[in-house]
Parts: sequence; C-alpha cells; structure tokens
Amino acid sequence: MKIAVFSDVHSCYKKMMTVFDDMEKYQIDQYVCLGDIIGYGSQPEETVQLLMSKQVISVRGNHELAMFDPDYLELFPKKIKQPLLENIAAISEKSIQYLEKTPVYLQLENCHFVHGTPPDKMTTYIYDVTDYYLKSIFNNSATRVFFTGHTHKLKLITYKDKIVYRGRINENCIIPVGNNQKYLVNVGSIGFSRDDFEASKYVVYDTENKQIMVRMVST
Repeated sequence: MKIAVFSDVHSCYKKMMTVFDDMEKYQIDQYVCLGDIIGYGSQPEETVQLLMSKQVISVRGNHELAMFDPDYLELFPKKIKQPLLENIAAISEKSIQYLEKTPVYLQLENCHFVHGTPPDKMTTYIYDVTDYYLKSIFNNSATRVFFTGHTHKLKLITYKDKIVYRGRINENCIIPVGNNQKYLVNVGSIGFSRDDFEASKYVVYDTENKQIMVRMVST
C-alpha cells in the first residue's frame, strides 16, 4: 500500500493541485492529511472540495480546532485569527461538515497520524517535547511509524537502542524503514513554508517495500 501524507495546506488550492499532480506518478492508494486544511490562504472552499474529491482522510489541525472551539480561537493573535474567520465565512455547509468530522488522530497500516505530537496533541510542536516524552511514546506503542505536521518543517526522528535521534531533511530522499527501530516524520507543509525551502512538501509511505519517500514540489 502507498500512503501519501501531507499537512498544513492552509487554503493554498493551487499548491495543493500541483502536489496532487506530482502524486499521480506514484499510484497512491490512500491520501492522508494531517490537518490545517484552512487558515492563512485565500481559497478555502476550493481546497476543501479538492480534498473531498480525492477522498482524502484528514485528522484535525489546530486551525480546525479553532474553528469549532471559540475559546481556543480567542488565543490566536489577530493576524492569524482574521484570515481564519474569513475562511470560515467563505466555505459551504458541506465543507464545514467535512472539517467537523475530522478525528484528533488516525491509525492506519501500523502508522499513527496526528497534527501536532503523538498520541493526540493538536497544538504541541514536535520540537517542544523532550526525548523522554518521545521514548515513552515509542516504548508504549506497537506502532512503527508516526507522522506529524504543524511545524511546517521537514524533520526525521528515529528511535533505536533506547536512543532518540533528531535530524532535518534537506532534499528529496528515500528513508528505509527497518525492523529494529521506530520512525517519526514531520512531513512539512503544502503552504506557507517555514524552513529554507519554498517548495511544498509531502511524503509517500510504501508499506510493502518499507520505505518513505520525501518529495519537495516547486509550485
């Protein structure tokens, strides 16, 4: 099975279209979005409808959390809150229902998908948690591979022989998935990059060949 995983689309419809065009090369069986479908960008309705048309499974991001939780929305600074409010006003009832049904996390094919930090944190950045916390997650879960978003930055964390290794991903690459370690991949973002690369990012996990392909797509 080939699972395409992406995150933080933020209403960037044209970038998302370009990424889907790139994904067509790889015969994807399932698309998974790690949340923050809306916010920031200017085409929320088109973006949500595109994901629905592709039968994308999505978990909830912190922008979707803010959409349905007024108390959390009030924590957003004005420069983030106002675009989100404009997005919410622009989307259809069908799109709202799609976003409302997003779960906090998803488990599929021995993988764990969440927006922020496993197991169920939507608002915590992966770089804000300690190695001790990550060891606890890895040790107490049978899951082999974890996928996160939220930071808008590609990152690979591996766990082997009771040691957590953290590293950046700087290029298109293939990550072999071995039997004797665990993996956490932050898949970066489709829109509004926060690293040194303006390209949209996503990954493809090939469960049969046991490898994760990292893709950077110029849009």
